Amino acid sequence: MNSIDKKVFNLMKRVEDKSNVSVSNSYYFGDSNIHGTGAFASRDIPGEENIGSAFSYGNKKLTRTELGSKVNHQFDNNSILRKDKNGYNLYSTKDIKKGSEVTSNYEETPDFIDKNTKGFKEIK
Repeated sequence: MNSIDKKVFNLMKRVEDKSNVSVSNSYYFGDSNIHGTGAFASRDIPGEENIGSAFSYGNKKLTRTELGSKVNHQFDNNSILRKDKNGYNLYSTKDIKKGSEVTSNYEETPDFIDKNTKGFKEIK
């Protein structure tokens, strides 16, 4: 088992142990080198794939999902938001390797999203 597989395995084990780490078939949440907690690919994600819902409509208002609250900013992002009838989904813009953080460029998001990028470390 390589180091990325071990990291994913340990995080999934923590989920089973009822920690505060969430997981789906595409992503999990963990400590970010960019800012706070981030969303990470739990498998290789090909470009143009729907990663999950970031904002959903309910009771006539738009609500941010847990995924939407954990995606950190990077100018060299690997995902974007796309609107559909149920809200906004996060789509990969390029291949995202297992264990890599899922990021979005906040400056290229809809107007209702805060464009403040202060405090986010750019990873080269």
